[in-house]
Order: sequence, then C-alpha cells, then structure tokens
Amino acid sequence: MSMLMQLGTRAMFAAYAQLQTTGQNIANASTVGYSRQQVILGTTQGQYTGSGYFGRGVTVQTVTRASNMFLTAQAAATKATASGDAARLSMLQQLEKVFGTGAGGLGYAATQLFNSFSELAAAPGDMSARQAVIARAEDFASLARSNSDQIEMLQQNVFSDIRNSVADVNEMAKGVADLNAKIAGALATGHTPNDLMDSRDQLISRISEKIEVQTIQANDGSISVFIGGGQSLVLGGLSNKLVARQDDYDPSRASVGISVAGNVTPLATSSLGAGSIAGLMRFQDSDLIDARNRLGQMVASLTTAVNEQQSFGIDLSGVAGGPMFRAGAPVAMPHDGNVVDAGGLPVGSVALAITDSRQLKASEYTLEEDPASAGQFMITRLSDGQTFSGLNDGDAVDGFSFTLGAPPPQAGDRYLLKPVSTAAMGAATALSNPRGIAAASPLMASAAAANTGTASISSLTITAAPVSPYVAMTLSFTSATGDYSILDGGGAVLATGTWTAGAAITYDGFALNLNGVPANGDSFSINPTTYPNASNGNALAFDSMSSQMLVDGQTLTDAYAETLSSVGVRVQGAAAAADTSAAVASRANEALTSEVGVNLDEEAARLIQFQQSYQAAAKMLQTAQSMMDTLLQLGGR
Repeated sequence: MSMLMQLGTRAMFAAYAQLQTTGQNIANASTVGYSRQQVILGTTQGQYTGSGYFGRGVTVQTVTRASNMFLTAQAAATKATASGDAARLSMLQQLEKVFGTGAGGLGYAATQLFNSFSELAAAPGDMSARQAVIARAEDFASLARSNSDQIEMLQQNVFSDIRNSVADVNEMAKGVADLNAKIAGALATGHTPNDLMDSRDQLISRISEKIEVQTIQANDGSISVFIGGGQSLVLGGLSNKLVARQDDYDPSRASVGISVAGNVTPLATSSLGAGSIAGLMRFQDSDLIDARNRLGQMVASLTTAVNEQQSFGIDLSGVAGGPMFRAGAPVAMPHDGNVVDAGGLPVGSVALAITDSRQLKASEYTLEEDPASAGQFMITRLSDGQTFSGLNDGDAVDGFSFTLGAPPPQAGDRYLLKPVSTAAMGAATALSNPRGIAAASPLMASAAAANTGTASISSLTITAAPVSPYVAMTLSFTSATGDYSILDGGGAVLATGTWTAGAAITYDGFALNLNGVPANGDSFSINPTTYPNASNGNALAFDSMSSQMLVDGQTLTDAYAETLSSVGVRVQGAAAAADTSAAVASRANEALTSEVGVNLDEEAARLIQFQQSYQAAAKMLQTAQSMMDTLLQLGGR
C-alpha cells in the first residue's frame, strides 16, 4: 500500500507543479519580456523485486523557460536599427521646420530685400524708400539669426538626448552585470533562474534600443555585452561605462566614448552601428552640420556681396558706403590634442578670411600639416573628402584664406575650419541710418556734344574699390578702330587700350559699356558724382544682385530652394527607412514571441490536461486509502 501511496503522492505533486507553472504562464501572458515556462518531469528509478522492477512514480526535475538565442539576437538587432532610424527621423522633422516656405522663408526675405533695392533705384533720394531697405535688411538678418538659433537649439537637444541615453545605458549595463552574478550563482545549484534570465534579456533588449550590441554567453551562464566594434560594456559581473563627451574640435557637439579602467576610448559614429544614440550622432554629424553650413553659406554670400557693393557706392553725404550687414566671422577651432601652454590654452592659432564669397562652399574643413611636404599644409573639405595639398600661409581655398598666427601651429596640430557655418549666428544689420545707404555711383559719365560717332553710354558700374579717390577723367578715342586713352584733368595719360564692341572699358575699379560705335576724336567725360541724391547707379547694382550667382554658381533664391529640397529629401528618405526598419523589427519580435511567448489557447488546453492528471493522482491516493482501510478491517476480525 505504501508504494501505491508514494506513486499517487508523486503524481499529484507533479501535476500540481504543472498546474502552478501553467498558471504562471497565463498570469504573465501580457508581461513584456516574459518567456513561457515548462516543468521537466523524469521517471523515478524503479525498485527491484523478485518479480522484476516496479516503477516508483515521477519526479519534478526542474522548471525551464522557452528560449531561442538566434531569434533573441535578431530581435535586438532589428530593434536597434528601428530605434536609430526613428531617432534620426524625429530630429529631421524638427530640422525641416527651421527652413520655412513662402513668406516665412529666408529666400522670400532676400527677395523682399532685392525688391526694396529696385524701389530705391527708382527714387534714390526718397527717405521712405531708403527706410524700407533698412527694414528689409533687418528682416533678412533677423530671420537668418532665428534659423541659426533653432539649429543650435537642435544641437543642444541632441547633446542632451545623447547624455540621457548614455546614462540609461550605464544603468542598464550595471543591472545586466548584477544579474549575471546572481544567475551564475543560481545555476550552480543545477536549476535555471528563469525570471532572472528573462529580466536580463529584457535589459539587453532595452540597451539595444540605445546602442547596437553583440552578446556572448559564457559557460557559467553569464552574458557579456559588446558595443562599438568589440568594446566590452558588460563582462561577466563587471560593467564599463559609456561617456557622453565633447567633440575633439567643437565643444558644442557630442561624441561618445567608453571608459575602461579609467581610460576613455572615443567611439567613432560609424562604429556605433544602430540604436537611438547612433541615430542622433548621424543626425548631428551629417544632417545638422549640412543644414548649418547651407544656411551660413547663403548668409555669408549675401551679406559679403551687399557690403562689398555698398563700399563701391557713395551715400547721401558723398562718402563711400559703410557695411550694411554684420555676420559671424569664419573661425578655425583647434583640436583638443593640440599643443597647449602652461595655462592649458593652445599655443598656435589660425585665422580665416573670406576672399570670394561667390566661391564659398557649404562645408567645413580640416587643416593639418601636409605629410608629403614639410612646412606646408593640407586642407580637407569634409563634405566630399577633397584635399588641397602643398598650401602655404595666406593661400586661399574655396573662397577663403587661412593665415597662421604668432606663434604658428605646432607640430601635429590640427584645426577644424568653419568659413561659413557661424555666419548666420551673428547676422545683424550694421547700418541704421537710411542716409548711409550708398545708392549713388561715385562716378558719372557723359558724351561730349561734339562727338560724331554713334556711341552712347550704356552703363557705368563699379567692380572694385579704386586705388585712390576718383578724380575727373576723360575717355578720348584716338583712332577709327577703337584705340583710346584715359586722361586725368591735366591731360596726363592714365591708361590706354582698344575698344571692341560688347567689351567694357575698365580702369581702376570701374567698367564703362558703350552702345553704338565711337569715331576718331570722340570723347566722354567721367567725373565724380556731384549730387548723390540724384544718382541711382549703385542702387541698380544692388537690384541686379537678385539674378547674380551669389552662392556657388546659384542665385540666392535658387540656393534656398535647393536647401529646402535637400532637407525634404532627407526627411522622406529617413521616413521610408524608419517605416521599413520598424516593420522588420515588428516581424522579428513576432517571430520571437511565437517561439518563446505564451499562447493562451495552448495554456488553457494544458490546464485541463494537468487538472485531469491531478484528479487521477488524487483518485489513486483515494484507492490506496480504501485498500488500506479494507486490510485493516480484515486484520481486526
């Protein structure tokens, strides 16, 4: 009887364990990260008798959880990709709002400025027209500055988000290390701590949302987590820390490193793989820098060109016009590893200056020693990787020049050159008095009444600042084939040349164009402007800037339209990538869930099965008890 009761007791205990585990599965069917558990049963070794081996029932060996290492890793990897794409898309959508369309865009503000110049050309002495130019200039500068402020705010948000994400990763990495130690200790008992292992998997999955990870399981059951091309984030029961640090060149930008034994190793953006941190870094290092440079290129090109044209004319007081705009100056930022003095400040320095605003590119550059030529320098354009080698102090590249400081850069020094990216940040009007607008040309030309040819004045424009202040001059033709001389007021020859149809006659910064054909002996007077309020020569030059290729071979409005298009294409591409990666991550998670998750229909069926097993075991005990009672009754007679 005792054997039968043991069989029933063990069967009942096994069925109870199965019922309990099934109940656990049902209770956690909606718990994120929970893996289905299962009771593993084994047959108890039989007892030998003279009639053979009789079974001694069942034993509960352990409780295991459903797992699939391949699907788990796949789900984590796809989640990292989806998270990175989503983070970049979110920032790009905010960036798209910076560049307004229609009346809210910088292109419209520039068009309004050019229109005000056109109205000024029609009435150069009208103070209301002059005041309108000042107002439109302020509108342009204010909008450029606002756009720049929004971009810098996005930069601050990126830095803050990266710092917060790094803190989250470090906290979760510590949790994985702690769980590794607990799991390794529990496994030493011969049983798997299922809930602890689920928690660890869930933490690793959450880390992968921030940064792509690779995992390796050790013999003791612990899992090591690696990032950034092999850097260990978790190694057994120990965890290292990610570090959100300042960029080596620009302290306003974020970079990521990992601290191992107190030593911080920088992690390149390309090595981060996927995850929201990688997505934010890609946005910062590509999308945001490009947008900042495009905005700065437009602002630097326009403000420099307007200020230059302003200097070519004269204002209502008869003096050369002063700057109409201010813009952020180009800067060269030293690398964090450059040679420093005792106070920690860089020893060497480099200064930048704009030489031709129409040639400026929407890019940043690096400057370093030319490895192929001692004493010379090499500049790399970061937008496309093009290099300019064999450069010397004062040389120009892409519309800007660099000048070595005193003392100059030291051996091994490197610099980040920003010829345009800071322009919009400091955009402002430098002129507030409308009388200071140089609408008048400093020179006026007229044909002599005695001329016999058909030549007439087409235009007189200033193309460069004169070497010395202009004086009265005479253009005299000395032959029927177009030979001419330019004479000063005393009759001295200043320049000679031969005129050809369609070509300008140039001298000391001015260009004179003629219609018709001059005859031998014809002359033209070129005199300083006497009444600036009646001259619109420079206002016409301002007006013509709307159709000039001010921005690297484009008009400003075309350049702004291209900027809008570029940002829009990036947003569309990022949206498509985010949708695709989210769908892939969803399918990977569904595959994992179907493998290790809880199916309530299956658990309900098992619940009935194990309930019947429990009832059968109870019936067995009841039968054994009845048989024992019968034997006891027989023995008492």
